Amino acid sequence: MKITADRKLMLILSTALILFAVSGAMMGRVVAVEGTYSYLKLFNEALYLIVHNYVQPVQLDVIMDGAYRGMLESLDPANEYLSPVKYDKAYRGESAGTADVGLNLSKRRGYIVVVSVAPGSPGAEAGLETGDVLVVIDGRSTRQMGVWEASQALRGKPASKTTLNISPIDSVGRKTLTLVRKVLPPPAPSGTLDGPDTGVARVGGLQEGDAKKLDQTIAALKKKGASRLLLDLRGCASDALAEAIGAASLFVGNGTIVTVTDRFESDLSYKADGRRNAWDRPVAVLVDEGTAGACEVLAAALRDDLGVPILGQRTWGEGAVRKLLPLPHGDGVLLATGKYQSPAGKEWHGQGIQPDLTIDGKLTDPDDPQQRKAIEYLKGLSLPANRKAA
Repeated sequence: MKITADRKLMLILSTALILFAVSGAMMGRVVAVEGTYSYLKLFNEALYLIVHNYVQPVQLDVIMDGAYRGMLESLDPANEYLSPVKYDKAYRGESAGTADVGLNLSKRRGYIVVVSVAPGSPGAEAGLETGDVLVVIDGRSTRQMGVWEASQALRGKPASKTTLNISPIDSVGRKTLTLVRKVLPPPAPSGTLDGPDTGVARVGGLQEGDAKKLDQTIAALKKKGASRLLLDLRGCASDALAEAIGAASLFVGNGTIVTVTDRFESDLSYKADGRRNAWDRPVAVLVDEGTAGACEVLAAALRDDLGVPILGQRTWGEGAVRKLLPLPHGDGVLLATGKYQSPAGKEWHGQGIQPDLTIDGKLTDPDDPQQRKAIEYLKGLSLPANRKAA
């Protein structure tokens, strides 16, 4: 009997799937799990039917890429399959360019969405905001992209252009924008004094060294006479856990800052890192829908350890710890392997942190009435600071 090229390919694939299941049962968590053979057999049968019956010729690599993506994203939208080339770049920490458009991204309902926008960036100048859906990036649908890939697609050489088709969160329909990439300075903590005694410490992101810079910002505000502090974390999206722990430690003398829960390994609790206490007076935290990741860790720690009130809007809800895991043929996955848990044992992944007092508004609103209302609330807090023991 003559064996066609398609049948040869399917035979090879079937053999590979069987070997994958058998080896997975032997090798454990990283490769596969026991009991997968029946599912892989069904998958192989469905694949065979598609290849031989679909109305148009199909490319197996396209089908398999969609299968990987669907499997991972069904667990968590930000899980991501990376081809060997992409995995190698992610593993090495390589970037597609030094210039960017200033967008922090996530994935929801199948498309890439904006978590936060850096002030003064091309994205901010174009009016992009939290919740906007990036439907297409330079001609490619973001349904076929993960967060890492989309972030890289937005990077490039200074003065280069990227074209986005977006579905704005606050309007119906779509619009197309062309942004010019530029090198953006990292957002550093900054401080302002509102009136004679109210300091505002603005943290637009958390990167290496920012906990120390926040310490310096708070010290400068105290020197100017601040006796109350508003920690403004709106639009603060970061995965720099160490900096979040360091920033929280400026307020929390002792106690747990965050616990990383893991289904297979022991939970790991991170304590205050022992740095000098920077503030022991009334403080409140201001958050919005663009507050995500390590910045949520900071807000949750201050509330649970010290009773600090959280003001503003429900945060984004990025509370997963992701690892870059290799696959046998040079490709790999970005997979959620743990979750953040606040000192009180609360998780916020996928649901966000609900503020103690809801204050609506946007960081970009003229005169920033959201921050103004938060400051007025803070001024009503009594001296000395109302906080519970860590």
